[in-house]
Amino acid sequence: MNTDVAGRVRNVQLPVSKPLLPLFEGVINSIQAVEDSKAADDRIEVEVLRETGGIFTDSDRFQAEVIGFVVTDHGIGFDDQNFEAFSTSDTTFKASRGGKGIGRFMWLAAFDHAEVESVFQVDGASKLRRFTFSVRGAGIDDATCVDAPGTEQTTSVRLVGYKEKYRKQCPKGLDTIAAFIVEEFLDYFIGPNPPAITLRDGSTGETIALGDFFEQQMASQIDRKEFKIKDKPFQVLHVRLYSTHINEHHLYFCAHGRAVLPERLVGRIPDLVRNLEDESSKEFIYAAYVNSSTLDNEVNSDRTGFNLPEDETGLPFHDITMSEIRNGVLNECKSFLSPYTAPIAERKRARIEEFVQKDGVMYRPIIGRLESTIAEIDPDASDEEIDRCLYEGYHSIQVKLRNEGQQLLERCLQPDAEFEEFEDRLDRYFAEVSEVNRADLARYVCHRKAILEFLQKQLTIQADGKYRREERVHSIIFPRGTTSDEVLFEDHNLWLVDERLAFQLFLSSDKPINRLKLLESASRKEPDIVAFDKAFAFSETGGIPFSSITIIEFKKPLRDDYSQSENPFTQVAKYISEIRAGKAKTVNGRPIPISPNLPFYCYIVCDVTPTLKEWALLFELQDTPDCNGFFGYKRGYNAYFEVISYSKLVADAEKRNKVFFEKLGLPG
Repeated sequence: MNTDVAGRVRNVQLPVSKPLLPLFEGVINSIQAVEDSKAADDRIEVEVLRETGGIFTDSDRFQAEVIGFVVTDHGIGFDDQNFEAFSTSDTTFKASRGGKGIGRFMWLAAFDHAEVESVFQVDGASKLRRFTFSVRGAGIDDATCVDAPGTEQTTSVRLVGYKEKYRKQCPKGLDTIAAFIVEEFLDYFIGPNPPAITLRDGSTGETIALGDFFEQQMASQIDRKEFKIKDKPFQVLHVRLYSTHINEHHLYFCAHGRAVLPERLVGRIPDLVRNLEDESSKEFIYAAYVNSSTLDNEVNSDRTGFNLPEDETGLPFHDITMSEIRNGVLNECKSFLSPYTAPIAERKRARIEEFVQKDGVMYRPIIGRLESTIAEIDPDASDEEIDRCLYEGYHSIQVKLRNEGQQLLERCLQPDAEFEEFEDRLDRYFAEVSEVNRADLARYVCHRKAILEFLQKQLTIQADGKYRREERVHSIIFPRGTTSDEVLFEDHNLWLVDERLAFQLFLSSDKPINRLKLLESASRKEPDIVAFDKAFAFSETGGIPFSSITIIEFKKPLRDDYSQSENPFTQVAKYISEIRAGKAKTVNGRPIPISPNLPFYCYIVCDVTPTLKEWALLFELQDTPDCNGFFGYKRGYNAYFEVISYSKLVADAEKRNKVFFEKLGLPG
């Protein structure tokens, strides 16, 4: 062989996930040899060689590791022409059958060597040729050819020395190996004259006739469909497999009648579950085999893929892409499977509707516009996965509406635009916007309900008999150490204290006063939350940029061991004094004095323990009508003070939102 065999083998791409591919090369050679011989004896035997000392399972099936294979046939054999072709690297001898001239190199990629023994006929006389194929030297070792009168015409290829990384991945069960072989050569078994292949376990003598195996265990009904993609003819075989050894639906792209590129189908076809049921409620696995002259012409030399671009970026050299082929085939698969997936889709739809009614009420206004999203949801998805998928669909609608609205606006503003031209489009657009807006509101109301429930849990006593620190409640209401420049509107919950606080000009949480961007101050005190209300009017050249300031201070639930320096009323009063001592900043950064009349709104969130009650009365605050807090105006500070107990905080927020919860059917 005039080639560097070792170098050629190093270039062979044999995935570890395909340990049986070298065996398949031996089997296809035997099938073609039988076809070429035109003899009546078309028997092919595949023997499985195992390591000694194997073990037996309960079902008495041999489970020792596979160490090699022997493929024997009664075909034409290694006559001079075939031997010369075998000795030539990358030969085109079998090109018309899809052969790439490198299949035998796969033997050496997975095995140490192959031992070949072949009896063939020359002018009616029998000849025996023996040789070893390995990576050593020119590849052919110990080649002999002698007369063999009276010897039966037969060829055997023994694959010896299974390399560990492939041996470990090779299935052990004889019936499992049988299933893989039948899958690989399904086109042959489907045909009118399938090859007579027998699989034999060399250790136990157990045999499986693969034709019977296919008929009895794997095939029930096969549908053949012709179709076109970009005017190119394709054929798909829809196969229902009833084998217990195949547990995934697959799509196989084939070349010259053999599977080349397998792809999983779950996740690509809506409502395709692991086990489908036929008309008799019998479970089956689906397989689709795709054939085309296009795939025949473009299969790569290793038979592991196709020389076609995945998408349109490679179209200058090709007029069709794998993506286009795949999409066309998947449409055929969807059509064939629709009678089996329709009941699954109905059950899934009922489950999603139940989820929306109970836990996903925010999706009710737009559920009719999420059909494509629902179609892609896994029928076995959890509630969390359903919620995530529906939210992604909801977000996609928002993006689409923004883009569509921008396009409509741009077109409407053009000089030649006629309103009548857009009337229907605008009506549809605003109807969809209205539904999405209702969904936004529903989602926000559900968020409020969840926050209230979570807050109540944080306020309960823990297993150790203690209450959580005030920092936990603080973080729920507004993230600590942040400002409104960093926290989105929907990510804080100031509405728990006062609905007006959700719409402030600027908020700061656990930041020193001297670091607040709207103030110029030397104070290092850190109020829990400071909020600057929006100004009624201000300009670039002057005017204070806010009309009031809100201060919120949190204390630990049920705490009553305050020191005098921890008096929250004194603390908040000092915050007011130090803020007034500084200056405000205009929008262009210029400092201006803070008016002594600037109002402050101060909230102290705590439980009304005896100490807090005593301090509130000394501070001249009055009981609220429900006796769960205090309120009052301090003229010297021009400040309104309110003490809100945690119970009142939750109860008042629930009352304010109760009507929204009821409208959405949420429990009160």
